Amino acid sequence: MNRTIQMTAELPEVLVELSSALTQSGTAIILLAPDLLISPVVLSPVTENALAGTCAAVRPHRQGNIRIAHHGISAVANSFHHINAGNAQSVGAVRIDPSDFPRAHVAIADLEKAIHSGVITADSSEVVELVLAALTRAQIGVRAVELIDAPWFRSPEDVTVSKAQIAAMPQSRIRGLQANRVDDGFYSTFVVRKLSKPLSSVAIKLRMSPNLVTVISFIVGVAAALSFAQGARWALVLGAFLLQLSLILDCVDGEVARATHRFSVIGAWLDASTDRVKEYAVYAGLATGAVVNGVASQLAWCVAVILMIVQTARHMGDYNFAAIQKMREAALPFASIIDPQDPWGDGAATFSVRVNSRIGVRWVKKVIHMPIGERWLVLSVVAAVLTPLFALYSLLALTSLAWLYTLMGRVLRTRRWAKTAVGVDLICAQLDNGPLFDSLPKFLRRLPGSRWNWANPMINRLIEMGVVAGIAIVWFPQWITLAFGYLFIIAFHHYDNLYRALARSQAPRWLTWGALGRDSRMIIVVIAALIGITAFYDALNLGVAWLFMWCVIVASAQYLNVQSSPAQATSTQKGEHS
Repeated sequence: MNRTIQMTAELPEVLVELSSALTQSGTAIILLAPDLLISPVVLSPVTENALAGTCAAVRPHRQGNIRIAHHGISAVANSFHHINAGNAQSVGAVRIDPSDFPRAHVAIADLEKAIHSGVITADSSEVVELVLAALTRAQIGVRAVELIDAPWFRSPEDVTVSKAQIAAMPQSRIRGLQANRVDDGFYSTFVVRKLSKPLSSVAIKLRMSPNLVTVISFIVGVAAALSFAQGARWALVLGAFLLQLSLILDCVDGEVARATHRFSVIGAWLDASTDRVKEYAVYAGLATGAVVNGVASQLAWCVAVILMIVQTARHMGDYNFAAIQKMREAALPFASIIDPQDPWGDGAATFSVRVNSRIGVRWVKKVIHMPIGERWLVLSVVAAVLTPLFALYSLLALTSLAWLYTLMGRVLRTRRWAKTAVGVDLICAQLDNGPLFDSLPKFLRRLPGSRWNWANPMINRLIEMGVVAGIAIVWFPQWITLAFGYLFIIAFHHYDNLYRALARSQAPRWLTWGALGRDSRMIIVVIAALIGITAFYDALNLGVAWLFMWCVIVASAQYLNVQSSPAQATSTQKGEHS
């Protein structure tokens, strides 16, 4: 159970109580504003989520008293502290995670001194906003939890009327709204989520676990791939329907998890890994369907292979750039609690807040990025109406354009960053060096320490997968299908490394070396190709057999075993379904 503090006492007394609680180990502390009236169910994403970390409840507001950047609170205003631009309003609830107790205690002690000395004068109703200012100025990350649009009040004129308005909203509606995912894509927000809500209600009533829904979504996605592989018009239409159903169910698992607060490490792993498997299986299904319709096998599978490589490399760039951008741009500047000015000034962070607050611009950018909803919509519509090959061509063209668009923006943004290294550990966890590379002298194994290091995994995936694909396409096109299967497993392996890195983990050396490392795998494939067609075939065949066992089965079991440990699960705060 969390410890909740909501006192009507004077501000110094509340801070003394909070400071005392921070010296005790154990459960998280929930601090509520004394004048806050809100349904406990509305506040449950902050109070009931054991993996929430240090966070605060907010609501969107164009000129609010909080500025959010990269889903974290970057600056807070109150009667003493000022910010140059805000995009959210503090609801009046903050959760302090036990992992942040030591640093939070120091920050609150500084706030106590400032209030006791009279430098800061404020009313006790602002205790949450003052505490948030103290935490952020002490460089303690506070995640912004956007609450649903439900009645809540601070210092209401008529308490009775306010309580009646709060009670008038049924809990079932509250839970349903909480199931929504913030920051979803355009198609998912305005179409898929409308269709997933009824199914989510049924799943909750049937007490289905989010993981069970994820498994069902995976089965439906594989069925879509098999249907596409038949090539007939009825099968293509059925495959399109099943793919959209899989996408809807992929939303349902997350909605059930958020509505019931049933988050788990296994759920996070299932959700992330099955999405990639489903999508690449659909590529294979469409390629097979194209061949059934008379398209040359080499052509159909060549397009599928290139599309898979582009999508994998793009994802590596997307995730790593976002992570390093957050490290650089959301890293809180240290500021004294007695300095009333905005610690950020009127710099790039403030400008970004203003630009991203324009709803039209935000939705256009989301569509251009081609997230999963838009990608699967293209595959479904084009395959059902036209041909499987044209569906692959269409997605390849749109994905490539989206990739180029995002790359241009990232290059321009990276050029503005300082040249100091950031996120080296994140990138090193994805190097995938084998025993051959690790045996080289240290001066030949330079760490990815430049400001461009976010592109390292993307480029390495392009090189490794591109070498195999290039050999198969140019020299041995008869084995392009086998090359697709080999690269499918390689892609899974790299996604595994990516998810580990994002969870602040890393594959142990024995696991990486067991997969031979990217360097050794490339050398083996190249040597086999130089020997001849039979050697290349054997190398890919053996690679598929060994790497499936090692990179899919063994690696997944090892990852889940490590991530399921209580300490790791708490530190990574994983478990959010889509």
